[in-house]
Amino acid sequence: MHRFPLLLLAASLSACSSNEKWADNAVTPALETMAEAPGDWSKLDGMIGRRPSESGLIDTSAISVDLNARLGASAKPYRNAMMAAGPLTRRGNFLVAEAPDAWLVLDPVGHAFRAGLRRDGQFEEWTTAGAEVPRPS
Repeated sequence: MHRFPLLLLAASLSACSSNEKWADNAVTPALETMAEAPGDWSKLDGMIGRRPSESGLIDTSAISVDLNARLGASAKPYRNAMMAAGPLTRRGNFLVAEAPDAWLVLDPVGHAFRAGLRRDGQFEEWTTAGAEVPRPS
């Protein structure tokens, strides 16, 4: 009998038993860990006009794996700050969500983003490697 897979499954499920979408003991992927294939970012258009806290933009959408991986240890504070963001808007070819202490600019065609989080009065930024995504204006 192979009991190890069952024990692993039980341990995994117990780590996710909280009411939060992110388990406190979840391990953030390494910065170089990105989605194997880009998700369907065309569905992001359906989130226009909705706040990230309502739409799942930050934590359950096609961008969440890459965003979490790029932000690394800053992913949780970033998600928390973005829960105060206003509705996602379209600005030319880009989608933008802004909060008092964080922002996100998405390039759905290029599967790229730029994110910012205010810390100690200055913004720390992350972007998809090699992408030319502007800061929000």
